[in-house]
Amino acid sequence: MDFNNVERRGVTRKVPMEVLGLGFSRTGTTSLRIALEKLGYKETNHGSAVFKNMREIEMWTEAVNAKFFGIGKPYGRAEWDQLLGHCMAVTDLPHLLFAEELVAAYPEAKVVLTLRDPDSWGTSFANTMLYRMRAPGGSLLAWLLPQTAGKLYQYGHVVWLAMFKTKPADLTIEKAKARYVAYYEEVRRMVPRERLLEYRVGEGWEPLCKFLGKPIPEESFPRTNDTQVFNDHVDKLTGAVLRTVALKYLLPAILVVMCILYARINA
Repeated sequence: MDFNNVERRGVTRKVPMEVLGLGFSRTGTTSLRIALEKLGYKETNHGSAVFKNMREIEMWTEAVNAKFFGIGKPYGRAEWDQLLGHCMAVTDLPHLLFAEELVAAYPEAKVVLTLRDPDSWGTSFANTMLYRMRAPGGSLLAWLLPQTAGKLYQYGHVVWLAMFKTKPADLTIEKAKARYVAYYEEVRRMVPRERLLEYRVGEGWEPLCKFLGKPIPEESFPRTNDTQVFNDHVDKLTGAVLRTVALKYLLPAILVVMCILYARINA
């Protein structure tokens, strides 16, 4: 399994932060990321990009622990500039956990709040994120591969508890939907109306481009990361982890057994 290993600590901001996509996961955040990059906001940091860099995983875990669990120093503008200094925009988890902090740190950035009907969101959430978080074996893989799967597992665990305040096994869809609705009310209260766009990706380019002051592209608005795409991506990531485990533990064990059998046959 290949990861980027780009160190963010100690760097300074390279590009201005211009757009904060603070909609909940499973509301079109991947489509929004692609759309923003087509409009020139490069790089747009999304949860899928965070997963590719162990250094970012470490910093996000640190930030979540500080804010939600009182472990360590809370992140301020300097830390956000280190972690997100290469980004002109953000969207999806874990960024939305720090909506208040990012809105305050980047007062010139516009906020895009992607929307979805709570019942529709609940169905998608149950078939993707909740389903995956309840899957067995995560703690075992974390133990076997502490520097990769272990860090991913720890990150996923603290992000989940910060978001929902309970373990996946104890989270009902009704409680998840209640948290979803409450989160949107929190964002509406903290962001001035002139700085906020409430947006459904099905509305296409026009409202987004009007809000951001960008010309409308000729190409169709991107629509991606439906339930099947999400689960296929997770299956691919899980398969990569399992192959790494096999190469690290299973293959050496097989070689040892073969050597023992060979020695006994030729004794």
